[in-house]
Amino acid sequence: MAGFLLSSLPGGDTEVELLGEGLGMDVTVRRDGADVLVVQGDRLGDEEPPRQAELAELVAWAERTRSRYCAVLVRAGRATLWSDIGATCPLHWARGAGALLVGTSAGAMLPRLGRPAVLGDAERALLPGGRFAGVTAVPANSAVTVVVDAYDDVPVSVHRLTPLADRPSVTDPDEAVRTVRSVLGGSVSRLAAGADEIAVSLSGGVDSSTVAALSVLEAGASAVRTYTVGTPYGDEFAQAAWLADRLGTKHEEVLFGPDQLAAMLPGMIRALETWDVLTLQIAAPACFLQDHIATGSRQVLLSGYGADLLFAGLGGTGGEETVERAVVAQTAATARSNEFHPAFADARHAAVRHPYWSREVMAAALDIRGRLKVRAGEAKWVLRSAAAEVLPAEVAWRPKRGIHEGTAMSRMFAVALGTDDPAAQAGRLYAMATEIFGDGGPEAGRRDADRERRVGGME
Repeated sequence: MAGFLLSSLPGGDTEVELLGEGLGMDVTVRRDGADVLVVQGDRLGDEEPPRQAELAELVAWAERTRSRYCAVLVRAGRATLWSDIGATCPLHWARGAGALLVGTSAGAMLPRLGRPAVLGDAERALLPGGRFAGVTAVPANSAVTVVVDAYDDVPVSVHRLTPLADRPSVTDPDEAVRTVRSVLGGSVSRLAAGADEIAVSLSGGVDSSTVAALSVLEAGASAVRTYTVGTPYGDEFAQAAWLADRLGTKHEEVLFGPDQLAAMLPGMIRALETWDVLTLQIAAPACFLQDHIATGSRQVLLSGYGADLLFAGLGGTGGEETVERAVVAQTAATARSNEFHPAFADARHAAVRHPYWSREVMAAALDIRGRLKVRAGEAKWVLRSAAAEVLPAEVAWRPKRGIHEGTAMSRMFAVALGTDDPAAQAGRLYAMATEIFGDGGPEAGRRDADRERRVGGME
């Protein structure tokens, strides 16, 4: 994977080491006088970072030029770390060997801490601050400033980057539907631009089907390839193939078995840095697809993930405010889950882009009242209404199935782990993680950090 580990010493020396070289993501290191800027992201354009810029200008530049990213700026004895709106590129900091450590891999920091690795336990993968004792994660949509030469991990400041509605305000159905259609169309257009071929993970449900349909509108059917993952215990092949035929995409059905899952789990745990059962179940079909389509060339893969969280895909009872609170809580929990972590895909040269988890779509969705998300008993009403403009009605209003339910991932994990007991599964995954991270995370290699470098991206 193309990640980085930055080490900043009290005397002002800052070194940057790179963690592998994938083609999906890009690491840019820019030294500007005494300032050091490091950005990991999926680069959409060639615009250079502004020199001697304030943080707000650098944030705006990163938002324009990356589909997803994290960054750190070391300036005047302080380091400011920030993430995109959904924390789709996790970033962490710690103190070890007399230095401030900042990196995209928490596991890579562990050997630098000078003590044995301590992982969150099997029942609760997250410790206060992150998954590993002494390593703190940057929250989604946040800029965290810490002092380089300090003994503790208390930030000088933490502030939100993209303003989001404290409480949703949009109640007009027509306005909400127009907004969702506009921002989602714009997001797909932005993320599909410039790709010779676009891969879409397609289940046949409204979320991924809308992304596929908008991709065809943007790039043409000949440029879109759709894939559907199934298992011996469940698939959505018929629904996905029906839509792919109508969209005119090149389509492939991919069968995923428990033996393949068992072989893949250690690599998933290492790359995604999680041993949480549900998170791994959600991520497994996507990881298998990324492995299946891997070539020696860079590929762009669009997903429909995130729509359920933003548009109350699980429905809900207890009134509008209960639905709205659930949306906020689920969105925040997912940003901490590492479900969006790019490392597994990047190692296979894939740039995975999430149109629903973009700044524009998230901001718009979080400002829509719950009554338009669950309406007349229909979950995701506002999204389905917007999708009906580009999809057949039977797809736009197809009953909801979870992202991991269509492939029966719970059954797959039971077979792969040799037990259907959730506590036993969690214990076995935790044991794998303890072995993996007890030996340290990804290896870091010293590179020439005295000049700008781009690794794993477009030159």
